[in-house]
Amino acid sequence: MRSVVKVDAMNAKTRRRAAALLEVLGIYLTGAFLSDQVGNLLAHWHLVSATSPFDLLTLHATNADLLVASRQLLLGFMLLYGSYFLLIVPINWWYRRRGRAAYGLTRAGRPWKTLILAGVATAVLTQWPVLLHTLVDAIHPLGAMAPWRQAFFEMSWRRWQFWLLAATMSYALIPVLEELIFRGYYQRRLAEDWGDGPAIIGTACLFTFAHKQYLIANTYNITMIASLFCLAIGLGVVFAWTRSLIPSMIAHAVINVPMTPLWQGALLVVFAIGAFFVWRGGVRAVKKVFTNTRVVACTLLAVVLTLYAIEAQQIHGMTQIAMGLLVVALVLEAIDRRENRSAGEPLNDAASLPHGGRPSR
Repeated sequence: MRSVVKVDAMNAKTRRRAAALLEVLGIYLTGAFLSDQVGNLLAHWHLVSATSPFDLLTLHATNADLLVASRQLLLGFMLLYGSYFLLIVPINWWYRRRGRAAYGLTRAGRPWKTLILAGVATAVLTQWPVLLHTLVDAIHPLGAMAPWRQAFFEMSWRRWQFWLLAATMSYALIPVLEELIFRGYYQRRLAEDWGDGPAIIGTACLFTFAHKQYLIANTYNITMIASLFCLAIGLGVVFAWTRSLIPSMIAHAVINVPMTPLWQGALLVVFAIGAFFVWRGGVRAVKKVFTNTRVVACTLLAVVLTLYAIEAQQIHGMTQIAMGLLVVALVLEAIDRRENRSAGEPLNDAASLPHGGRPSR
């Protein structure tokens, strides 16, 4: 009898893990597809531009070009991430993940001082690979980057229109939106059934390879991907440790501020000194988060999410596959809820649970 119960529990755990992974894979492309369809409809009605704002980012872009690009990027980002949460919010409501805490928008009982310092410390420990990479590239070019990024760094920075554009696409808006979707949804959803460690690794892979501008085969972009992965791990660890998105948003914003090579060199020295003082705290946080983490689970999520993020941009018909995966995930979750309801287990509020667990259904 005990062996039968044990097998049933293992089957339920496997089903829940599959549901979590398939849900994340489904949302990843279905949200983007919904955004494209709404965007095309708005463009047909001439409410938004059909051209890419990145086409305006050239070396000789005028102030007017930068303002138009900023407006188009703002609308595009709000449409994209709004489409994601148009799917996520109803699903979370069904799962009983409700309130701001369900999305990481909480202090988690910690004082502001602690959260701010945690964010700065995360930037200190994770920024140096990016800074070192950029300084090496300034001294000895490592290869070509995406044309619009090259133009962005080479155009004049001595105008407020540039900094408005940078705020929209780099250090102000993006840290909030990306942390909401990657840590606040993807990582939290995976952690419910896979645990914090695999969720951090898997989300870091998805985050890294979702940045299409770095998927160019040369030394610059390969080292940039490695640096971005280190950053994503740090952001995932501080979120799992604090249970709040505030530190990861702060760290993400600090790292995304555009800087000249001179300022980058100075900041590298400052961050190297800072890392010396906060290293132990960072190691303790990593050990706490990755305690009892299984290498097999981390590897599986890393491989699946990396391949999916890359192939999603190459294979025709992946959107239809993603929609199917999302449907299968919801069916598996419905089966799990029905079985738990039959067993008389209560439906708890998932927002109140730690990331590594899930409510009894």
